[in-house]
Amino acid sequence: MSKQTTLDVNIRAETGKNGAKKVIAAGKIPSVIYGLGEQPLNISIDKISVQKEINSGGFLTRIFSLNIDGKKNLAIPRDIQFDPLSDQPIHIDFLRLAEDSKITLDIPTRFINEELSPGLKRGGVLNVNRRTVQLSCPANNIPEEIIFDLEGLEIGDTIRISGANLSEGVAPTITDRDFTVASVAAPTVVKEPETTTEETAEGDSESSDASDDKKEAADGDKGSDKPEDKKD
Repeated sequence: MSKQTTLDVNIRAETGKNGAKKVIAAGKIPSVIYGLGEQPLNISIDKISVQKEINSGGFLTRIFSLNIDGKKNLAIPRDIQFDPLSDQPIHIDFLRLAEDSKITLDIPTRFINEELSPGLKRGGVLNVNRRTVQLSCPANNIPEEIIFDLEGLEIGDTIRISGANLSEGVAPTITDRDFTVASVAAPTVVKEPETTTEETAEGDSESSDASDDKKEAADGDKGSDKPEDKKD
């Protein structure tokens, strides 16, 4: 399940470009929180804290508890804007959530036990069709990743979404079919058998012997064409 992290935020009164510049200059990130029928609220968050959470991965699929004036607001980031030159975050949109809220997210897939797949051991290739799968999840039960076990899979086997062990209340948004996530395919390149040094040497020797035999035969034929000496 996705971790829930607490972030301290401040309400910001100034808006617009000038207000955002002042917030950024103070080492904070201008942000907004909206949703659940409440008015959008302009806030600012410590830049170092946010950068740390972004670097840890999965930022857009994680639930945060935003501490606003002592009141905790459950929220998930829905959009991040980055500076095109510095690549630093300059704005974040947060969506308010209730404990029983349902949310749709793209969750990354991960494959384990590759070394236990006979097909992959024999040179098969894991073809991944979906790096992420869109899931409908409760706000309090968002998976960080979808794990698929490759143990025992042979070349030609298919990994489908039904093979994932999803928690209660978590389901793919595609419900009309058991869609393919990945497959174990045959190797695309066939290796030619390597020729050893000894085999190469023997081949050269045989070729040389054959050439000598042909030469001797040719010389013999030339000798037979000479007329015999006549006796007086």
